[in-house]
Amino acid sequence: MSLRSFCGKRLVNISPERNIAEACWIMKAKDVGCLVVESQGKLCGILTDRDIALKVTGEERDPMTTMVEEVMTPDPVRITVDRDLPELVSLMHSRHIRRVPIVDASGMTLGIVTLDDLIALFGYEMSQLGGTISEASDRSAA
Repeated sequence: MSLRSFCGKRLVNISPERNIAEACWIMKAKDVGCLVVESQGKLCGILTDRDIALKVTGEERDPMTTMVEEVMTPDPVRITVDRDLPELVSLMHSRHIRRVPIVDASGMTLGIVTLDDLIALFGYEMSQLGGTISEASDRSAA
């Protein structure tokens, strides 16, 4: 399966110079758990709701004065769009990560794949497989 299929939904991004309060507002408005951090059109980090919980709330920092670049994960692991699904799964497993930005050859962010995306995809695939097995079983019993 091509990783291009994960590039259809609009990316939700933020600048590293924005504050955490604004990041939280964007996450809530867009109903997402992470933001792609870009500077001059290039991926420079990922900010997750967990980053905010642990590094801002947990450390009692002011979200109005704490900047995204202070708590984001800088230079995140990424994968190029020409790779395939097994390579992505292997990368996520070996690096113990839940989100991987998809980039083109020039480094421009095209999409992001989350563990939740993969669970939904694999769940659908397993359902399809179960249906096929059930149909084959019904035909052979007849």
